[in-house]
Amino acid sequence: MGLFGTQPKQEPVSAPLYEEEPFDELPTLPKAKNNTVIAQGITFTGTIRGEGSVQVEGRLEGEVDLKGSVVVASGGMVQGPITADAVRVAGDVQGSITAREHLCLERTGGIHGDVTTASLIVENGRLDGSSTMLAPPERPYQPDVVSQDLRFGDSYHLDEE
Repeated sequence: MGLFGTQPKQEPVSAPLYEEEPFDELPTLPKAKNNTVIAQGITFTGTIRGEGSVQVEGRLEGEVDLKGSVVVASGGMVQGPITADAVRVAGDVQGSITAREHLCLERTGGIHGDVTTASLIVENGRLDGSSTMLAPPERPYQPDVVSQDLRFGDSYHLDEE
C-alpha cells in the first residue's frame, strides 16, 4: 500500500441482540434529605418556607417558616421571626421564635424576642423576652434528621455523607 493509498473498507460489526430481563417493580430510591446550610460568611435575605432542616452558620435576614428544624450555630445570626417544629439556638436570634414542639437555647446562644413553645430548655443562654408555653404535642417529635447529626463549623464538608 502506498503512502497516499486508501484503507480497505471494514464491514460493520453488529452487536448481539440484548434481551431485556423482566422485572416486577422499580427499586425504591432513598428519600432525599432536605437540609439547607447557610454557611459562615454568607448573608441570606428573604423568606424560607417548606419542609426540612435549615442550619444557619452565617447571617439570615428574614422570616423562617418550616415544618422541620432550625439550628442557629454558634456564630450564626437570624434577624426575623422563626416558626418551626424544633429550634436549637447556639448563635444569636433577633426576633420571635415559635417552636411547635421543642426549643433549646444553648449556653452560647441569645434570643432577643418572645418565644412560644411546648418544651423549653435553657442551657445558661440569654433570653431577652417573654416565653409562652404551648400544650405538648400529641406525638413526640421525631425528626427525619437528628440535630446532633447536623454538622457545622470548620470540620463540615459537603462531600461527606
